[in-house]
Amino acid sequence: MSKPFKPGPGLTIAVFIGLAILLGLGTWQARKVGPKTALLAKIEAGMTGEAMPLPVHLDDPSVLDYHRVTFRGQLMDAEPIRVFATSLDGKAGYHLYMPVKKQHGMAVLVNFGWIPVQMQENPGLPVGATLEVTGVLRTTAVPGDMTPANDPQAGDWYTADVFAMAEAFGLRTKEFYHFRVFADADVLATSLPKGGQVRVDIPNNHFQYAMTWFGIALALVGVYLVFGFKRGAEGNSPNSA
Repeated sequence: MSKPFKPGPGLTIAVFIGLAILLGLGTWQARKVGPKTALLAKIEAGMTGEAMPLPVHLDDPSVLDYHRVTFRGQLMDAEPIRVFATSLDGKAGYHLYMPVKKQHGMAVLVNFGWIPVQMQENPGLPVGATLEVTGVLRTTAVPGDMTPANDPQAGDWYTADVFAMAEAFGLRTKEFYHFRVFADADVLATSLPKGGQVRVDIPNNHFQYAMTWFGIALALVGVYLVFGFKRGAEGNSPNSA
């Protein structure tokens, strides 16, 4: 004779509510796998493809985010902005930003690369020279919840805010492009700053998260079945009367 299954109405309702929530969360994460994978593939293609000439006008920089571009311009005479950042291998330091004015165009804020935190003096940059800049276009940086606020007056920069940096360089709205370019390592014939410091920090853990939620749902069903059969067996035992 099969064991009776008596989990009780209260537990059954609670389990069905829990399953609906867990399966909903798992499905939500599973639906994100495809779009995030496509986004990372697009970024990879943009960063490894041939550099395209920087357009004269680019109203929406996000369309070329993580794409390689190239342009020619003159390195403007300005004090570099040092934005606190780690290198690609995790070493503390600064990214050096300088404006490069395109011929017959506006200024581009260029990240020429990383210098170590102990380096107090900025490395010599060829101010006034005409450069061929090739690198990766990025939109302006946005501070995180725990990122300290920039203090331009003190020279303390933690977020590469294109608009704030342009203002610090004395550039007006129509005098600069509203994006930045991470220069390749070979743009300057020097070891420092170290160029090519583009970080792609876009996690794609949605498949693992989906499997976690589905796994918890399966475990909940297992616990529900075990409890229901155990309770049914206890309710029909000779000692339960």
